[in-house]
Amino acid sequence: MHARRRFALRATVAALAGAGLMSAATVGAQEVGAATADVPAASAPSNAENNTARASADRDAAVVTVTGTRQAAQSAQAIKRNAEQVLDSIVADDIGKFPDKNVAEILGRVPGVQVIRQNGEAGNVVIRGLGGITTLYNGREMFTAAGRSLFLADVPVAMLQRVDVYKSQGADMVEGGTSGVIDVRTNRPFDFKGAQAAFNVRAEHRDKADKIDPNVSGLLSNRWKTAMGEIGLLGGLSYQRGRYHDETAFVGEPRTIDRGIIGAPSMGRVMSGGDRERLAGNLSAQWRPSSDLELYAESFSTKIDHDSQSIFFVGDLPINNPGSTVTPMPGSNYLGSISNPNVNTFTLSSTQARRDDSETHQGAVGAIWKATPGVRVSGEVVRTVSKYSQKNPILDTVMNMSKAINAEVRDGGGYLEYPGTDMTDPANWTMFALFDNHNRSRGAATDWRGDVAWTPEADGFFKELSVGARHVQRDASFVHELNGYTAAPNSFTPNAIKVTDFPGLNCTSPKTGGNYGMNQFYAPCRDYLLDNTGAIRQVIKGNPNPQPDNPLSFYSDREQSSAAYIKANFGFDAWSLPIDGTAGLRYVKTKQRISGFSSTAGVVSPVTVSSTTNDVLPSLSMRAHFRQDLIGRLSASKAIERAPFGDFNPGLTLFPSTTTTLATGTAGNPNLMPQEARNVDVALEWYFAPAGSITGTLFQHDYENYLRRSARPETYDGLTYNVSRPYNAVEGKLKGAELAYQQFYTKLPGWLGGLGMQANVTWMDGGLAEADGTINTFAGMSKLSANLVALYEYGKWSGRIAYSWRDKFTAEYNYRALPYNIVVDPLKTLDASVSYKLTDKLTVTLDGSNLLDQSYHDYHSVPELPRDVRRYDRVVGLALRWRN
Repeated sequence: MHARRRFALRATVAALAGAGLMSAATVGAQEVGAATADVPAASAPSNAENNTARASADRDAAVVTVTGTRQAAQSAQAIKRNAEQVLDSIVADDIGKFPDKNVAEILGRVPGVQVIRQNGEAGNVVIRGLGGITTLYNGREMFTAAGRSLFLADVPVAMLQRVDVYKSQGADMVEGGTSGVIDVRTNRPFDFKGAQAAFNVRAEHRDKADKIDPNVSGLLSNRWKTAMGEIGLLGGLSYQRGRYHDETAFVGEPRTIDRGIIGAPSMGRVMSGGDRERLAGNLSAQWRPSSDLELYAESFSTKIDHDSQSIFFVGDLPINNPGSTVTPMPGSNYLGSISNPNVNTFTLSSTQARRDDSETHQGAVGAIWKATPGVRVSGEVVRTVSKYSQKNPILDTVMNMSKAINAEVRDGGGYLEYPGTDMTDPANWTMFALFDNHNRSRGAATDWRGDVAWTPEADGFFKELSVGARHVQRDASFVHELNGYTAAPNSFTPNAIKVTDFPGLNCTSPKTGGNYGMNQFYAPCRDYLLDNTGAIRQVIKGNPNPQPDNPLSFYSDREQSSAAYIKANFGFDAWSLPIDGTAGLRYVKTKQRISGFSSTAGVVSPVTVSSTTNDVLPSLSMRAHFRQDLIGRLSASKAIERAPFGDFNPGLTLFPSTTTTLATGTAGNPNLMPQEARNVDVALEWYFAPAGSITGTLFQHDYENYLRRSARPETYDGLTYNVSRPYNAVEGKLKGAELAYQQFYTKLPGWLGGLGMQANVTWMDGGLAEADGTINTFAGMSKLSANLVALYEYGKWSGRIAYSWRDKFTAEYNYRALPYNIVVDPLKTLDASVSYKLTDKLTVTLDGSNLLDQSYHDYHSVPELPRDVRRYDRVVGLALRWRN
């Protein structure tokens, strides 16, 4: 009987949370209280769609704000423990207080999640080695411009309550994301007892950029009881500035050079940097006119202004030149070093200037109504608009003079120097070519959903039955410039255009932090290119006007998706073993109409393609409660992932070869099928303490119609182009295991009792079956990754040290259509933060990221043929945080 009562409590609270009738803060309070009492706690929100309102519990219910490192870990553990699906959650230590700056950086410590850092922050996120992630904001689909998902680095942590990473999906969840779903959750006014205020001021220093930048955020919230019912309002605002510096020393693609030695014909640098400003805000209003009805409205907006540059230096090596000395690596035929005392090889410095402007806005209104004691009805309308534009002038300059050159493969990278030549002197450089580039994209969606849930009065097999429907119309468009490339007149002659004729144009590259040989070189100034593009156009093209749009690059896609689902929550005892779970079915019908342009024999004509797909997505998730603290879990589901909108573009764009670029092309495939995944997870979870657990998960994903873009030679009008297109691979398979451990050592004496640890490791294997029967592992997938986090909270002190590691992986197969793959060496990062409470309301925090100054190193199939050594900023921040 005691077991049955525990099971009934679980099922009741799970039903309330799943229906959105309990706030996340209430769920957290129940979780903490129940876990402390060693009783299974409230369920985490059971889905990403049915709980979008996340309304509070009944008016008189107590709301407890969970704060502190240990309590946040405890709450996250309870969410994982009681969730219907396989998920991991990260909960804020305090209001919006995370040890990282944006959502992407937070996720790097979740089991099975891997991130890549660039442009001064973590940005690219994969789950279990793969992309194809659906991003949600409070359970609603969210995206950036014409993309399928939200760029997670654009969401500041200041407004977050928690982040949920779903690795399995239920019938009531928004379809999409064959590898997983990331749901970003923010605070709402009913999450707090009353008035709440929090402000954070942070300054951060980046060592390679040598800049100090501000990060300011604030939140105000309150709730009132009025004659019209209870009303709550919340507003949050965040401003971030980040000036960053990334640097790359590269070695060109391998080929056979002097005396049959395999090596690169060129080496160089890429010095990237930028000035990025992000402004984000959110508003939330809740109104409960009675205990049975809640109405809400909320919005989120983010605006990013980003000026950046990539300064390329390309130095051709004196292969097959008289007087060159070529030395192979000892015992091999790979290039070790090459030098020439006086040679005039091709030497280029190019500044790719970018001015990016991005805006994303989402607004939602909805209601939850308890129609009868057993029936709940909810509905919501969402409007999302996002736009992006980029101005991207690229100016190539060259040095035309004889000089000494020394180059070698050193420490896994390229070392290049020009003894006796001032590479920074503008007098040595002339204009070579202009790429007059621009692009813009836009996305918009109107999304409606409605749900009805029925809880039977009798405690039988069925605990809850729910049905729902969703309809969304999504529009996406994109276009870029026509024929951006123009060669400068009179190159390599005495009449070449001198860069010194434009005094504001001439800069010097930043100094390199690594030892790659030549430390600085001449480079066109980014700001001059952006602000005076017309002057450069005039001298190279003969007119100051920008290039028109390329019709072959344009596409406009309207996608209408209608979905309906039915789901049942059930529970029963099997030979005294309590078992609960959900079973459901989701039906999705998608209509797509894409318009673009195509070219036949040089004639450009419009083309429109329409298609319709129907998908049936079953799901089953079950939990077996072997003991009060031991849970077994089985989840099986089918998921689909639609191709990126640009992949459907019917147009073909060809780029003829130039002195510095190969002949290439891009094209879409309007007849692409959705990628399908059949996913199975089996887990065993032992929760031996409120914030202590050991969990293990075995998973397998079987893919059909796997989406992949690859470049293959294609011939048009007698010329061969390396054309990149999306393809549906035949099939793929991914299997793996996750093991995670968490514990606070509270029984240790004194200050040692504040110690805690989180550790996880993920192993993966699998790949795609190629047409010839061979199997290649998934690009971007590390077979092994691990995280180790040391936690501490005692008295006024708290802190953490987080170490992340991922094994080597193949980033790209058949790089540039050559018989080489790009392989990335293992990546290691170390981040840390420490906080001290000056008063009950004021906390100071010192944090650092990339403390190991980890370099990114990749190579062409074998380490003796390196490609890039990339180094990023080490960041140290100091913050003051106040809350009432």
